[in-house]
Amino acid sequence: MLEGKSLHEIEIKSLKKLMEVLSLLANEHRLKIIAMLAEKPMYISEIQRKLKVSYALTHLYMSSLEKMGLVESSYETVIGERPHVRKYYKLRPFKLVVSSDLIKKLVEES
Repeated sequence: MLEGKSLHEIEIKSLKKLMEVLSLLANEHRLKIIAMLAEKPMYISEIQRKLKVSYALTHLYMSSLEKMGLVESSYETVIGERPHVRKYYKLRPFKLVVSSDLIKKLVEES
C-alpha cells in the first residue's frame, strides 16, 4: 500500500501537458495497472495476465505510464533452470491537482 509514502506531484505547466495526463488516465486498463502497482511491483507478464489483453498492448500501456513518470522500472535477474532478466514496474506514488483556476490559467497562457 502507499500509505505513508511521499507523493510526487505531477506538474502541469501547459494546456498540452494537462490534456496528455488526463488522456493517459482516461483509460480503464491504465487505471487498473496503477491500482495493481499500488499493491506491489509487478513484471509485465503478470500485468498482462491480470488485464487479459495482449502483451503488445500491455507493453504500450507500460511505456506510456513510464514516459509520463507515473511508474518506474528496474531489471532483475531470475536464477534457476532458465536464467533470465525481468523488467519490474513499480508505481511512483503521485498526486494530480486539477482546479478550475489551473485550467483558466493554462487556457489564458495558450
